[in-house]
Amino acid sequence: MHLGIYCDSGINGGHEEMLKRLMQVLASSKRIETLYILVSTTNAALYRYVNAMAGDHAKVHAVALPFTSESFRGNRLTLVRSIRSTAATMRKLKLTKLIVAQGTIVSGIAGLLAGRYARVPTVSYLPLVDDPPVGAGVMGKAKWIIKRVLYRAPSEFITLNEHLQGKLSGLAPHTRAMILENYVDDRFSRSGLTKHAARSALSLPNDGTTIIAQIGRINFCQKRQDFLMGAIQRNPEAFKRALVLIVGEGPDASRLAAMVEASPILSSCVRLVGSQSDVLPYIIASDTLVLPSAYEGVPLVMIEAVLAERPIVVSRVSGLDSYLPDALLFPPDDANIFIERIFAAPNVPMGALASDFRRRFSREVFEAEAQKVIATAPSESDAFDLTKTQT
Repeated sequence: MHLGIYCDSGINGGHEEMLKRLMQVLASSKRIETLYILVSTTNAALYRYVNAMAGDHAKVHAVALPFTSESFRGNRLTLVRSIRSTAATMRKLKLTKLIVAQGTIVSGIAGLLAGRYARVPTVSYLPLVDDPPVGAGVMGKAKWIIKRVLYRAPSEFITLNEHLQGKLSGLAPHTRAMILENYVDDRFSRSGLTKHAARSALSLPNDGTTIIAQIGRINFCQKRQDFLMGAIQRNPEAFKRALVLIVGEGPDASRLAAMVEASPILSSCVRLVGSQSDVLPYIIASDTLVLPSAYEGVPLVMIEAVLAERPIVVSRVSGLDSYLPDALLFPPDDANIFIERIFAAPNVPMGALASDFRRRFSREVFEAEAQKVIATAPSESDAFDLTKTQT
């Protein structure tokens, strides 16, 4: 099998980290003769990673993309040209199958449509699934129609759980959706680092202060750090003996910094620590982690926290209630229950859940399931036909 992986993301975040783990497994697969990885040169960290893989595995070849999905916004001509040039590249590579990394069904669109144009069976890897817009105007409805069309474009889907599988089946009922849960490094469950040692190493208080951490990309639309800040400002008494760590970077980092600086309440208990190459010490140092997201796939930090036996309070969205007990979930718009859950979470027993996660998200399980995903190539589908899409 000559397998292709396509990723034109300009971001090197959790989604890309999951893709890296899939790449490593596929590079070791005896079923794959050649693995071509098409990746944007603009994403320097990911491009370096792929080139290093090519150096380690003779079957792996890095193929440079001169664009990112972000560069297509408002530039349809560039998108069309990129689709055509990428399709020509795919034909030359004579791919058996193409896996396109998609954060949403719209991201990675050049690879998705290039695969269809080149008549390569194309698999959409981990797209989040949108809901139909409620009360949207003409433009909102038009965008939804386009998305409905795009959900019919892949030959197959690889998704993370039954919740997302069901939603994909509703949008593309004739397209197979396979589940491939991610794996997490054993060090999160086998670290000898103690809470006291982690706090000392990070210069954090060891005097009984409750430490709360939110780890992830600073993006108000998805991760909702602004929601957390609002909850703190409305409940200042609860945070008098607490320190909130915001670990990460992203498009709303400057807005968040300005928000904290402008508020005496936030300035007294919130610390912005930026992006960190290793988040394990921050997880171990925390009493509670939080993830008040508006939507998610299956966030790595949730798995990492549970493996480290640290409670993480998350919003009840995107099927996350199938992973965590009620005591660690809150209605996404209820700040009061959010605060209650945060300070009650250290009393939630984590041992049994951590043991279950060690089995469920192990490398062995991931490798076995990944082999099933690539075992058979879907039959070549007909040219992309808009008339088959219900709107």
